Order: sequence, then C-alpha cells, then structure tokens
Amino acid sequence: YEGIPMNVANKGTRMVIPKAQSATRLRTERSKTVLGNMLTKMGWKYGNVIKNLENARKEKAARFQKRTEKLRSTWKKARCEATKKMNKENVAILKKFGAL
Repeated sequence: YEGIPMNVANKGTRMVIPKAQSATRLRTERSKTVLGNMLTKMGWKYGNVIKNLENARKEKAARFQKRTEKLRSTWKKARCEATKKMNKENVAILKKFGAL
C-alpha cells in the first residue's frame, strides 16, 4: 500500500468515512440528494421494507458481537499470560514489529 506505513497497513482493516469522503471528493457546486428520499417522492414503496431489513441486520450483528465478546476476552487473557511467560527480548521484538 503506497503511502501507508507497514505497521499501520498490517493492523486490521481500514475504515471509510462516507461524510469525510464526500467532503473531499465531491464538487461543492453540484447538488446532492439521498437516493431513498428522492425515490420515495417518485412513488417507490419499499422504503419500509429496507428499514426493516436494515434493523434486522443490525440486531443480528449485535447478537453476534455479544456472542463472540466472551471468546475475544478469553483470547486476550491467554495472550497476556503467554507474553508474561516469554523472554523479555522476544516480547520487545514482537512489540517493535507490531505483533503485540
């Protein structure tokens, strides 16, 4: 990845912030609209269906997050205990390269 330091590029996923992106990428003199609002005014009748599906998706994601939270905390504790048992020089090297 050009322009991104390796220690940042290797840590998980990067996020896109749509409002920030629209501020930097879209031309200010052009008009903007929300597609759902425009289509509702033109007779599109599936807005409520989309809202219900989106709410169901968010609820499912929250259940998954809650279910995996215990597993993640267990792994975190195990990693902390393992690093306590490791040689200090090895821990320093792992921290230097962003593995811990």
